[in-house]
Amino acid sequence: MYSEKLVKYYDDLYHNKDYNIESKFIEDNTILNKVLDIGCGTGTHMEHLYKDGRIFVGIDISEEMLEVAKDKFRNHPGIYLNHCSVEDIVESNFDTIISMFNIVNHILDREDLELYFKSISELLSDGGTFIFDCFNSDVIVDEETRETFKQVVSSVEGGKYLIKNKTDFDYDTGYMRMFNLVRVYHLDEEVDSFDYTLEHKIWLSDFLKELIEKYNMRVEKIVSNSDYNNETSKKDLKITFVCKKI
Repeated sequence: MYSEKLVKYYDDLYHNKDYNIESKFIEDNTILNKVLDIGCGTGTHMEHLYKDGRIFVGIDISEEMLEVAKDKFRNHPGIYLNHCSVEDIVESNFDTIISMFNIVNHILDREDLELYFKSISELLSDGGTFIFDCFNSDVIVDEETRETFKQVVSSVEGGKYLIKNKTDFDYDTGYMRMFNLVRVYHLDEEVDSFDYTLEHKIWLSDFLKELIEKYNMRVEKIVSNSDYNNETSKKDLKITFVCKKI
């Protein structure tokens, strides 16, 4: 899924993402004594949420991403990183489980999605909170194919990225393929380039609610990723679920 070059540039590509607002929303809606971060990647959410006394377990299926995270947290007691899937976790009684950056949409098979929610329910303590975000199915289906171009300014002075994205969506299957071509510039000279493709499954919100309830959780609220103070609308590209174990 993640090439060596994508891992190399990943944190810089997303350094403008507002992790502070996301992390404050998580703080305001959870108890963060013992936390599981599913799909933790390079560990940026844990960076923002970490405080002495809190225990974080971060898991990811990308060994390369985890190596970056391990470098960040070498001197952070209470942070444990594992190369595994959620069903492999044997520890339980987590106060909070988070799974951000549309991890749910990387799960392409219904049986695997059921196992994902079942495992989360088993790992949460009673009354514990599960927060995840995903693509909004009401928005994604508006076009079968679209191309976008954007520029991202690097955190390195004089650096930038030019990104061409082509997204194909299949109405019949709900599968979405995102092809990205990234050109890396420094002082207006192209110094590197790479491409990567991401496969997604766009799950209907009602189906996600059914699975949440099936595995002994309830949806507390669904909010817009563009404004966490507002409930979701059909204009929101991404949405966030807050769920409670019952």
